[in-house]
This record gives sequence, structure tokens and C-alpha cells, in this order.
Amino acid sequence: MRITNHLKKKFLTGLFVLIPLFVTVYIIYLVINSVDMVIAPFVRNLSLYVIGRELYFPGTGLIIFVVVAYVTGVLASNYIGNRFLSHGEAALRRIPFVKGIYNSVKDMTNAFSSEKKRSFKEVVLAEFPFPGRYAIGFVTNRTKAFSGKELCAVFVPTTPNPTSGYLIMIPENELIFLDMAVDDALKYVISLGTSRTRLEWNEKKLSSS
Repeated sequence: MRITNHLKKKFLTGLFVLIPLFVTVYIIYLVINSVDMVIAPFVRNLSLYVIGRELYFPGTGLIIFVVVAYVTGVLASNYIGNRFLSHGEAALRRIPFVKGIYNSVKDMTNAFSSEKKRSFKEVVLAEFPFPGRYAIGFVTNRTKAFSGKELCAVFVPTTPNPTSGYLIMIPENELIFLDMAVDDALKYVISLGTSRTRLEWNEKKLSSS
């Protein structure tokens, strides 16, 4: 019985060590495979046109994607390149249907990028999905309702994928503002509440203004 318990304990310990590794490898594999599926036909056609035969190595698509992402970043960092990309974005925003998808994805990536994370201004606890139950949320904006009451636009992320969630409008006085960094709150959401980051669930002292 003691041997059985030992084997079970060590197996579970090893399993919980390997699961994150396997999931990470699997996600990387899916990314590489997805990029290759998109870029491979273009590379094969180009090689056929240039050297007369199809030539393609697995992983080439990912390398090309990384290079294109880097070049795009360089362009976006200077005035001329930024203007060029801005004109391209403006053209996309004028195409019906496409503009709705592009705008939504663009806003989401902007919100979660390191440069734009200030879109999440404050960490709060909101009674959601019903009274007596609380969810971690991020105040993204403030607005006034027709009655003059000030409402907070609060993004409540899902877990473990915080890029999806719910946008709820709540009166400011019904929120519990937390003295917590946005990064720590996101880690807590992504880790299903098991983050090793020591969280202080202290209510933030708000100014009277």
C-alpha cells in the first residue's frame, strides 16, 4: 500500500510538471503549423517560378512571419513607415464587414499590448454575474448615463484566456476599487487564481474629487 501511494504521488507530481510543458509545445506547434499552412503555398510557387522546382522546408513560414513582424515593427517605429501603415489601416477601415473585424481585433490587441496596457486604468471587484458573487474587472472608461449618473465601463476577463470577456456598465459607487497592479490582477486571472504572486486584497483609498 505504501508503494502504491508513493507511485501515485510521484506520478501526479511528474504529471503536473509535464502538463504545462506539453501544452506549451503543443501551442507552439499549432502556431508554426498554422503559419506554414498560410505561407507554404506562396513559398512553393515563388521557388517554382525562380528556380523551376518547388522548394520548401517545414518552419520556413514561421521564420518568414518573424522577419515580416520585425520589419513591420521597424516601419511602425519611424515617421515614414508609420504614415504608410496608417494609410493601409485607413483603407481597411473603409471596407464593409472587414472594418468591423479589423477594428475589434485592433482594439483588443492594443488593450493587451505593453504600450497600451494603460487602457486598463484600475482593478476592481464587481458583483458579477449576479449579486453576492464578485469578479475581477478592469475599468477602461467612464461615462455619464442620460440620468447624469456616472458609469464605469468595466472589462471582466474570462479565465484562463483574458482576451475574451464581458463589458459591463456599472455605477462607480457599486464597484470595489483594489490597490493592485494591473499585471498582478491579469496573472491572477490567467492562473485560475493560483498565482504565486502575493495579492493584497486592499480596497483603494479614492480621492474625494
